[in-house]
Amino acid sequence: MRFFVIDSPFMRFLARIGDLLLLNLIFVISCIPVITAGSAISALYAVAMKLVRGDEPSVIKDYVKAFVMNFKEATAVFIILAAAGGLLFVDFRFIGLIGGGMYQALKLLLGVILGIWLLILQYVFPYIGRFRSSVLQSLKNALFLSAAHIPSTVMLLGMSIGLFVITLYTSRTFVVGTILWTLFGFAFLAYVQSFLLCRIFSKYE
Repeated sequence: MRFFVIDSPFMRFLARIGDLLLLNLIFVISCIPVITAGSAISALYAVAMKLVRGDEPSVIKDYVKAFVMNFKEATAVFIILAAAGGLLFVDFRFIGLIGGGMYQALKLLLGVILGIWLLILQYVFPYIGRFRSSVLQSLKNALFLSAAHIPSTVMLLGMSIGLFVITLYTSRTFVVGTILWTLFGFAFLAYVQSFLLCRIFSKYE
């Protein structure tokens, strides 16, 4: 039957599903130490973008290569963004104790900073997975890309934030979502987003 011919669309589809399951597994494992999460995310997108471009990478080999190559820059960026996110959380809690017009002004300011943080977070690790750059340059370029490609940025953020909100919507969606994220969710999201990211990054190569 043509379904089971090794070059048939059906078999290529099954092969891609297998690639994403394997990619998700090694991503989850490499995030366990937490401090390695930045390098893991950059490697996740590096392999996902290769899959989208049709490079047919060796998932494990290419993931490990990207993980090691980008470890220094991605880990530094992860620490910076994690620290900034922690400060934003504390600041939002703190301004809740302040009343009047000052509260509204500070809330607006922190909202803008949070927006910038989210924009950088969305682009910086895929950028590190695709380009060689310094930590500061990666952060600046991530912000530039988010502003230069607003429609794509809205779609990328919509996917990331939308799935996150759905996962946390109820206790049931949290349980189901956690299972799905662990099985294939991270790799699937990176793969879908990579169609947009590859189109954006190709303009700067």
